[in-house]
Amino acid sequence: MNFFTKASVKQVHLIWIASIINIGLGFVIPGFDVFAKSISHVALEAPVFAYTHRIADIVIGISMCFFALGIQLTSPSRISFSMASVLLLGLSMISAGIWTLESPLHLLYNLSIFMIIAPLSFSLEFKNIIKSPSFELFSAAVSFLHVFMSVFFKIVVTLCLNIKLHLLRLLLVPYLG
Repeated sequence: MNFFTKASVKQVHLIWIASIINIGLGFVIPGFDVFAKSISHVALEAPVFAYTHRIADIVIGISMCFFALGIQLTSPSRISFSMASVLLLGLSMISAGIWTLESPLHLLYNLSIFMIIAPLSFSLEFKNIIKSPSFELFSAAVSFLHVFMSVFFKIVVTLCLNIKLHLLRLLLVPYLG
């Protein structure tokens, strides 16, 4: 493995470092409710927080794109689905840093869905190189967790909004009444 390939794979640590900074911003912004708002709402806050968040998103996305290149260079296949899923996820993160929530280009029309596919494509593509049942199980568990979280949180948010609307109606009907 040449130096560029090693560097493109090893620099992936930038992703979790920038992600911790990104998520941590929500906890230091006065009045920002990290449990009620998406982390993308940070880009709509005061400029110092908004630009730090957007730069972190772009750094995460560029790091993912370089990692995707490293995956392609180490992949036993000519066309790597792992590379494609990580590259699309990286492009999604770059777009989240460029455009805010008000734009339909934020997250490039939900390309972040590839976060679900990436672990499974890794386990299938590198099965003969890594040769670890633990790796395969972990990859499947991470993909399942992503699906579960997506569905679960969507249901919970919908239920909470409906409950809030019903409570609001219960309060307003007697008041208007």
